Amino acid sequence: MYLQNDLYTIYGEVLVKKDVEITPGVVKRIREMGKRHKDTTILLKNTAIFSDFRKVFGGSKYANMLNSPAFKDKICEIAGKLEIENDLIFELGTMKSNLPYTYDHVLAVAALATRVALAERSKKYDEVTTLRCGFTHDIGKTRVPISILNKADKLTEKEKSIIQTHPLAGYLMLEYYLKKDRTACSLANLNHHERLDGSGYPKGTRRVDKYAQLISIVDILDALITKRPYRCKAFTLRASLDYLLMQADMGKFDMDLVRSFISLARKDKPDIKTMHISREIREVLPD
Repeated sequence: MYLQNDLYTIYGEVLVKKDVEITPGVVKRIREMGKRHKDTTILLKNTAIFSDFRKVFGGSKYANMLNSPAFKDKICEIAGKLEIENDLIFELGTMKSNLPYTYDHVLAVAALATRVALAERSKKYDEVTTLRCGFTHDIGKTRVPISILNKADKLTEKEKSIIQTHPLAGYLMLEYYLKKDRTACSLANLNHHERLDGSGYPKGTRRVDKYAQLISIVDILDALITKRPYRCKAFTLRASLDYLLMQADMGKFDMDLVRSFISLARKDKPDIKTMHISREIREVLPD
């Protein structure tokens, strides 16, 4: 794997030069650099990010998924106690200023992924780790030229290849910045565009860790139901869930996870093992 641009920390320190192969040795070196950097942490509740995060629950996009006061209070309680590295707070603040729609997307993914983690009857997801993965999963977007991310026209192949380096850039940034949940968050970042059938990027691997599987589904769902520079009209929640279900049928996503999202979208929150799901396509699905 390679980056197409030099990767820097917020302090202007080079983490890795472009066109350098990202080997385990390079990752180890970056991790050691991070250990030498003495960053401090801050409680999320003491930042503006926490106030922005609470607003996610008042939106209409996920009315049935996030409107439970009990779950809102629980998720906000977890978020408030979350210790975040100051450097990452700065990175998220930069994202808010330069890429506001990506910033809003990150907050929505963090909230909804944690909601699913709390609903998982198997309890295979740690809520704190899930929340941290959500907040950090798209940090690599801050290293993609804004002109490309905000482009309304069709991307060139070169521009696509640059965007597709953002999971790798984010992975390396988290290996440097993070002191807690580093492995889970950095891998979720690296793999959140991978698919279980090997059709994703940047590696095209079928071995996708559980947090990346969860984040990848929320990532797509929020992207589909939100207007983007390249798509003036958002898809409905129904069409977006139908799309995820179709992708799960094709072996790209874990079916039980997709069924969890469908259950949360319904008012009665049926059991994912017994609920009936109509396969009738009633809306236009994304390409």
